[in-house]
Amino acid sequence: MPPDLELDITALAAGGDGVARDASGRVTFVPRTAPGDRVRVRLVKHTSSFARGALVEVVTPSPSRVAPPCPHFVAGCGGCQWQHVARAEQLAAKQALVAGALRKLEGLAIHSIANPAPDLGWRRRARFHVFAGAAGLYREGSHDVVPIDRCPQLEPALDAAYAAVVAASPPAGELSLLLGHQGHVAVGTTKPWKSAARLLGVAGIVGLQCGGAVLGEPMIEVEPGLWGGPNDFAQASAAGNAELVRLARGALPVQPGGASAQRGALLELYAGAGNLTRALVADGWRVTASDAVAPARAPAGAEYLALPAADALVQAQGPFDAIVVDPPRTGAADAIDGIVRHAPATIVYVSCDPATLARDAQRLAAAGYRATDAWPVDLMPQTAHVEVVLRLVR
Repeated sequence: MPPDLELDITALAAGGDGVARDASGRVTFVPRTAPGDRVRVRLVKHTSSFARGALVEVVTPSPSRVAPPCPHFVAGCGGCQWQHVARAEQLAAKQALVAGALRKLEGLAIHSIANPAPDLGWRRRARFHVFAGAAGLYREGSHDVVPIDRCPQLEPALDAAYAAVVAASPPAGELSLLLGHQGHVAVGTTKPWKSAARLLGVAGIVGLQCGGAVLGEPMIEVEPGLWGGPNDFAQASAAGNAELVRLARGALPVQPGGASAQRGALLELYAGAGNLTRALVADGWRVTASDAVAPARAPAGAEYLALPAADALVQAQGPFDAIVVDPPRTGAADAIDGIVRHAPATIVYVSCDPATLARDAQRLAAAGYRATDAWPVDLMPQTAHVEVVLRLVR
């Protein structure tokens, strides 16, 4: 086994690890470190080009290192990556990650990162693991469950519901919770739960999906006009999502007012349950929205195509003045050629992964589009997650 190394952490990587270089210049990734730390590290993986290390000791702490507010993080919970990093440093790191990923897009203005969510207590949607009678999250770097009774990242109402669920001994497997804007909570488990009915009416819980069984009303209104169940995707932060939607709307041309005005046509890809669709319709666009699976309750005012993005681009009847995409972390590679064929004047790309955003934006740039503005958003404090809204014009 290689001897322990002393290294200086210089930055934070996209996955959350600290970044250092050893005496030979090889990059070493070390979780739970902060820029400015000098640390002692034990290598757990090493190649000729990079290494991964486990933190043994903080020899000299960085001024950006803070005491984590959650005891579960101290115990090894991997739900957050950056509770030991001061918020200002977290925001600077995310800004730098976005700038680094998008550096090849000439003439791009990258705006200062938005910070709409509180430092803690922002999460309205969460998923936990239940194993051997304990509910919690995986230990950092493993599949061992760290038991969690309360989580400071949850909105207080969701934290109270989670505590009630844990006290009722949920079955082994995945446990999901979703909080709606009216205080309703929906709960999901991957396996049947015979005693689940006793939770109805407790701590705001109005419905449960337990294996194939449905109890109460697990489909809740997450935001006005946006519905979902405990296993459906929704942005985890209400305040962060409001800022994300605002930026996406602002990146599009303003639609003319008046009942007789000619509204622009817009195609939305990867629309999900309609998070952006609602706002686009409200702004006056004639919206055709698509996703591989139709939402249980599609937003009013839009035509909806239950098709994968590439197929929707073939079937959708253009021309479209604008196309909005909000793909999963893997990006929109399957849709780029179809977007270019439609030749919209404006493309707005909402991304949760700067690397795949950069890849797709470079393809669009090669096809004649210019990336003008990028707006980073920190929806999820204490984590390495960052969202970006990017505008491209033809």
